[in-house]
Formats: sequence, structure tokens, C-alpha cells
Amino acid sequence: MNKYVKRAILTATIMIVVIIVIISTFFIVRYVENKNKINTVMEIYSNSIIQDRIQDNDENAIINVKDALLQIDGEMALGIITIDKIKYKGIVYEGTETTTLAKGVGHFEHSPYLIGNVCIAGHNYISVWDKLYTLRPGDNITYISFLGTKTYQVSSIQEINETDWDMLQDTEDNRITLITCVNSKPNKRLCVQGIER
Repeated sequence: MNKYVKRAILTATIMIVVIIVIISTFFIVRYVENKNKINTVMEIYSNSIIQDRIQDNDENAIINVKDALLQIDGEMALGIITIDKIKYKGIVYEGTETTTLAKGVGHFEHSPYLIGNVCIAGHNYISVWDKLYTLRPGDNITYISFLGTKTYQVSSIQEINETDWDMLQDTEDNRITLITCVNSKPNKRLCVQGIER
């Protein structure tokens, strides 16, 4: 092997290592930033004054919802959803627009914030709800919101048509409804419901 080939191999190896380091650094920085955002929302919304709003049933504690919400990434953050079984913890943003769901999971604007059927949508990407289908009845979902915290127990997991909105109707009891896409089935959605424990 002549010296030019050796030099070319060494140069190519160094370039590959540099590219790997740059890409790894990018993902590490994004992970740390996301974790910091989640911790900020949790710290503020776990505050005892906020948590007392729901315990006192003080619906007048917030006159204007928009004034009470944190702004994260240019979006209104309603809270944090945690699903231990699938190791998911993420911010719940207001709305289900494409730009919103690119940042995390989104709250269906027609659904209640905490009392009734709280409806949330998310992509089935690896960083979001790709493992949602593995949930089983009895698994826990925790929602820390700007109004208080509720823990739900999964009661049903089913595929629904993309145009079926029945599961998103409000209910007398407190529940949470999670909606995501189903791989290879563009006209279907996975619907997971949990009832407050």
C-alpha cells in the first residue's frame, strides 16, 4: 500500500470520526434541552399553589388560561404526561397542529384541561408514542397539568377509524384519551383510554 492510499484512508477515517462526534453532540444537546424543558414545566406546575387549584375545585383560580400557561418553543405548555411502562415523559402542548405535534404531544382543543375526558394526540415516532400499543389495562398514566395532577389507569386499548371521534367525547368521569397513528394502517388510529384512579 503506497503512502497516498494510507493518507487517504487516514483522512477518511478522521472525517468519519468528526462527523460521528458532530451528530452525537447534536443529539446529546437536544436531549439535554428537552429534559430541561420538561423539568421546568414539572417544577412550576407541581407547585403546591397550582396543585391546590384542583383540590379546592377553584375554577375561578384562573381567569385567563393563556395567562396561566408557560410558553415553551413558542407553544402553550399545558403540563407533563408520564407513562412509566413505555418510559415516556413529555410536554403536553395546546393544539394538534402539525407544527405542535412536531415538538411533542398535543391537547385536543375541544376537550377539557383536567376535569372530564382529557384528549391528547401524538405521533408514533420512536421519541414519542411508538410503544403506546404495548400498554395493557391496569397500566398507569400520570398527567401533571397547570390545574393539578391526576393519575389514570388504562381501561381500554383499541384501533379506531381516523374519522371516529366517539372516544373524544366528554365524559362524566375523569379520564384521559391518547390517540396515535397505527403503522401501515393510514386510516386507523390507536386509542388508549385511562380512568382516574
